[in-house]
Amino acid sequence: MSIPLEEPDLPREMDAWLANTLASEPWPYVMGPLLDRGAPNGVVWVGGKEVARWGDPGRREMAFSIAKSALGTVAGLAFDDGLLPDLDLPVVAQVPLTAFGGDVYGPGVPDDPAAARRITWRQLLTQTSEWRGTLFDVPWWADPQGKQQPGAPAVTPGTRFSYNDVRTNLCSLALTHLLGASNAASLGGRVLEPIGCEPGWSWHGLDQMRTRVGDGESVTVTTGGSHWGGGLWLTGEDLARYGQLHLDGGEWDGRRILSEEWCRRMLVPTDARHAYGLMWWRNPEAGTAVGENGAAPLGALAPADAFYPGAGIRGFAAHGTGEQIVWCDPDRDLVAVVRWVVDVIPVLAAITAAVPVAER
Repeated sequence: MSIPLEEPDLPREMDAWLANTLASEPWPYVMGPLLDRGAPNGVVWVGGKEVARWGDPGRREMAFSIAKSALGTVAGLAFDDGLLPDLDLPVVAQVPLTAFGGDVYGPGVPDDPAAARRITWRQLLTQTSEWRGTLFDVPWWADPQGKQQPGAPAVTPGTRFSYNDVRTNLCSLALTHLLGASNAASLGGRVLEPIGCEPGWSWHGLDQMRTRVGDGESVTVTTGGSHWGGGLWLTGEDLARYGQLHLDGGEWDGRRILSEEWCRRMLVPTDARHAYGLMWWRNPEAGTAVGENGAAPLGALAPADAFYPGAGIRGFAAHGTGEQIVWCDPDRDLVAVVRWVVDVIPVLAAITAAVPVAER
């Protein structure tokens, strides 16, 4: 297949990359470990088997906001353990830390403790929490991706989608306490290792991101991105395995890793942002079966106003900076990992056009 690749006009040395991207931001500080990137690379799986690769998808690299989807996976582990029976329950009911307006001292000081006490798990996982305060010495407005200024009026939680790495790290903190372990330990031991990811992967926090769980053990709180460094470091080959697990509804080689019910819930659209589920991006009919409720026919492409136009209408993705993506298309039994391109949309369209619809 012919794939249109254009590398971003940013350095491969990650300290220089972040110096460039953070220069105009209100919090332009690198606060976590870094790993240099390579050239554009990727891999395509169809039917669970590799059919194409380019560059060096065996190179371990920073996955940036793909780590947000990993937090969604960790939340799924908690759901399957019976620890998240109701996503609309206030977080403070189970994690009574000061960050959520609770009375247990921990990292994070909310501007309005009463408002923090109303924040639910669903709002954390859909980036609609509106949490305001300082977490691990970083103010909520430090990440400008959500397009909110420090003095912007607050809105009702759940009604505004705001992509914000401070709030994502708040979600990571909550899940760490809920499971009583670092998210790296939970994801690694229960997901990445069982699906065969090679040793050497890692999930970092910022330097100051630690908390005490259980009997007082100090653990790292992992970041939901690499905005200021840190984050999830995986190879493209690892990411393909991770994508295949989610494409197959949480099952790997006959073993149940995540419940099918969680994988279904993960793709339910967020009211405030229909292209977003529980930390995963989605095309308009992601999670909808062919023939269900007037759904588009098998193999249909998403329209121009979709998040991923020209790709499968039922596709969904973990997506990070650098135009890195783990793309899952159930109509084609397709997983595509693409890293370090200027625009992933034409790449996905080219891959989609080259892969036939799966036989049913």
